[in-house]
Amino acid sequence: MKNRRILVISIIIFIIVSLIALYLVLNKGHIGNYALVYTEPVSTETSTILPQLKLEIDKEYLSSKNKKETAKMTVIAGDETVTDGVEFSSSDESIVKINEDNELVPVKDGRATITATYDGMDATESIRVITPIKSMTFTSTNSTVRVGKDLQMKLKVTPSDAYIDTLQYSSSDEEIALVDNSGIVTGVAPGKVTITVYDSYTETEKKVNLTIRK
Repeated sequence: MKNRRILVISIIIFIIVSLIALYLVLNKGHIGNYALVYTEPVSTETSTILPQLKLEIDKEYLSSKNKKETAKMTVIAGDETVTDGVEFSSSDESIVKINEDNELVPVKDGRATITATYDGMDATESIRVITPIKSMTFTSTNSTVRVGKDLQMKLKVTPSDAYIDTLQYSSSDEEIALVDNSGIVTGVAPGKVTITVYDSYTETEKKVNLTIRK
């Protein structure tokens, strides 16, 4: 009898506690005007976004053979172009110097990092000084390629120390032949195709016609 009474009392307490918990959930932790659970209010204010500084250079390369060639720089803070109060520096003035007009002047082959400083912010960009290609010709290249076989295009450039990373190869029809940036042609299907090599600095190109056979 005593155990039954204890069981009944336990069930009643459980029901009461459950009802209280349910009430608190439905009323978001409040009983009347009193809050039993405190939650930190979420601020609706947006954080201040600081402007970012960006440096743009109008050329990727400068020629070490043309001392009159220059590159212009543009500094953008946020959405506005700024000029006053900007300071420029070169990581290596033996490669690239900055003249009185804040233009980049080539000195010798190499790469330098340019830094623009404005209102306590820095922005960097790199530029390379190169020996440009004067001429380029394809030499002793086979005129035919078998399907599934590779052919290394043989290209001669002058001067011999010219910078060749400005070269880009392309195929007139990639369903007939593919070509990578090293000038390796892969036959895909029988047909005729033109392979072009383009120098992005001098904006000149050379072409060669190939026949792809089974």
